[in-house]
Amino acid sequence: MVIDTQNERPKHRIQLSKVGVKNLKTFIVTERSGVRHHILPEVEITIDLPADLKGVHMSRLVESMTEELSDQFRVHSSLEEVQIKVLDGLSEKHDFKRGEIKFDFEFGYTSKTPVSKKRTWEVCDVSASTIKEEGRPFIHEVEVRVIGNTVCPHCMANNEGLTHIQRAIGSLRVKGGTMDIPNYGAMIEVVESSFSSKTYSLLKLEDEVHVTKAMHDNPLLVEDVCRNILQHARERFADRNLEMFAEARSLESIHKHDVIAQGRVVTNGE
Repeated sequence: MVIDTQNERPKHRIQLSKVGVKNLKTFIVTERSGVRHHILPEVEITIDLPADLKGVHMSRLVESMTEELSDQFRVHSSLEEVQIKVLDGLSEKHDFKRGEIKFDFEFGYTSKTPVSKKRTWEVCDVSASTIKEEGRPFIHEVEVRVIGNTVCPHCMANNEGLTHIQRAIGSLRVKGGTMDIPNYGAMIEVVESSFSSKTYSLLKLEDEVHVTKAMHDNPLLVEDVCRNILQHARERFADRNLEMFAEARSLESIHKHDVIAQGRVVTNGE
């Protein structure tokens, strides 16, 4: 006889908004627009817990994911598709009013150096989550975090053209329905186009000269980068219903601290 202590009444009758597993590793293959990606995400799966139940059946959360991903050679059309199926499968095993699954992973994509046209592999961080709420459609959130750079226009204007430069991190997070979420490549392009210049894993001398000149020809404050991300995203995804958030973070070269700027815009598909 199995005693399910999870079904007992807790000492303190308080509803919990998220209970589940975190830092679970898995392997997923996706193919979108003819490009195949092998993704190894860290997974977080959580559900809400009513005030009158002591605990969650944790094994059912993991089981719902492993059942969907049991065929290691299966190619999925998107991570959103995987997350929807995991949450749908979990809802058949465990009662909940709100469930969420989140993947954190590194995403690889190709680029070319600006002058020598050498092919490079670039990597950025991505977070992708799906929320299933009782009586509501699925909601997705995707965030990309991309490395670029900034050149200070204020210092340049007051220092005979001399200024400080630094690495910067730009992030774009979008929130919307299944059909409105853009692909990662489009989101990465929006962020990369918002810095003083793109950065590259590989640079030959002619590329280095080009990038350095491009940076100084386009000096930007961190506020400029944040606004660029929001404006470029608003233009690129104007035909979608999305809530979009941006952050620009400058890893200051002349300070011991970083500086940040954050903002939000909404598109309504018009």
